[in-house]
Amino acid sequence: MHVRRSFISIIFVLAMVVVAIFGDNYERFTLIDTESIYTDTDTITIWFTDSVMEEYVRNAAVVYEEETGVRVVPTYVSGLEFLEAIQEATIDEDYGPDLYIIGSESLEKAYLSGLCSEVSDSSMVLNSTYYPQTALNAITYNNKKLGYPLSFEGSVFLYNRTILEQVAEKYNESIANGEVTTNYGEGSVDEEAGSEETQTIEAKTADDILPTSIVGIIEFALKYNLSDGVDSYFKWCVSDVLYEYWFAGAYLNVGGKNGDNRDDIDIYNSDSIYCMKVFQDFKQFFSMEIDETSYPEVLQEFEDGKLLFMVADTDVVNELENAKKEGNFDYEYGITSIGMLNDTLKSKGLSVTKLVAVNGLSDKKVVAEDFAKFLSVDYSDNFYSRTGKYACAYQEEYAYPQMEDVVRTYENSVSLPKIVETSNYWVLTEMVYTKAWDGGNANRLLRELSGQVKKQIYGVYVEDAEIEDPQIDEDYVSKD
Repeated sequence: MHVRRSFISIIFVLAMVVVAIFGDNYERFTLIDTESIYTDTDTITIWFTDSVMEEYVRNAAVVYEEETGVRVVPTYVSGLEFLEAIQEATIDEDYGPDLYIIGSESLEKAYLSGLCSEVSDSSMVLNSTYYPQTALNAITYNNKKLGYPLSFEGSVFLYNRTILEQVAEKYNESIANGEVTTNYGEGSVDEEAGSEETQTIEAKTADDILPTSIVGIIEFALKYNLSDGVDSYFKWCVSDVLYEYWFAGAYLNVGGKNGDNRDDIDIYNSDSIYCMKVFQDFKQFFSMEIDETSYPEVLQEFEDGKLLFMVADTDVVNELENAKKEGNFDYEYGITSIGMLNDTLKSKGLSVTKLVAVNGLSDKKVVAEDFAKFLSVDYSDNFYSRTGKYACAYQEEYAYPQMEDVVRTYENSVSLPKIVETSNYWVLTEMVYTKAWDGGNANRLLRELSGQVKKQIYGVYVEDAEIEDPQIDEDYVSKD
């Protein structure tokens, strides 16, 4: 073994100890003369762990070789101990990848292990012209951009537009007939539809009554009656934090905007407590039990036209469009970019961003980075057709208009933190939401979460000063 490799191997082990605590059309964008960085014999290897990526990467490799003469060898490998496998293959076996696809939450571990380094961005694409700021934050660690954003996943607010239009129509008819009733009390006349003003009230459209906040969904349920055959206003899978992080996510700060700052931890605060208590109120209104709301079951209710609103994952557009083609979904649908909990508090969902990183130990970094940029930007207009998922790079045209709303939702999301000691943050947060849904004390649960995260980061338990419970003053609280 070479002395250099022996030294690097030792450094990698020490770092691990520390951190443990075919031919589609495309437009190629470049500002450099790429011919000067290629030779006829260049071959680079890319590793990935998600089989969904295989068709996209392999087709991109074919097109890239035709364009540049550089051969790209795509390799699907197990996701188990992925970085460790890269280290072993690179240092000990001399066949490691020149670049690889990884989740942004693993960037600190990769960087401290020497397996990725700052990219040059010679084509100047790593900016908000090409990507949402969320994606740029996801690839940034220690103020360095460590790769090219490739894809994202998360959750969105989905609604059945056909049913929403029926609700609006039914409401307008009731006003015209002077028979307005609401769920504030069956048989009561809506305040805005008093007998003398009935004739001057403008008709409501689906867009008029579409909720613009999470609390607005409850207000909608109190004001508007569902059309016949629709069983529920709103459901989501309450056993998965991906679908419920929206409630308090804007105020659960772990690591700052880039998720890498150990001095920027703010989980236990009045706003997060308030949001979590509102989350608990939703159980009272929508009566969902954890063991009765699996995601496939909720989605099936939506496809059957029995559900108006749901929190769905970002794959839902592809799933619904396929269901339409197969004749299993006969409704129009929409995605609304809800960015507020109520009139004053924000709402942010959780997202997962994957990026293409260049192996810091590769001797073909320049060529590898060019292919990383090719995957992320130049060839990205083929990403959805090859994977059914979303490219981080903005597209000139999306296959379906709802996809633009998915992208806007991603723009308003937060990524998992990169701090290695918080690698179980997803699990810890899911436990808090689950216990809160089951009636646990929201104040105490968030205080304990904050203490646990800080203990994992700092090595000692840090107990936050107790905060008084905020008073919930939502309008629906006083309604019967």
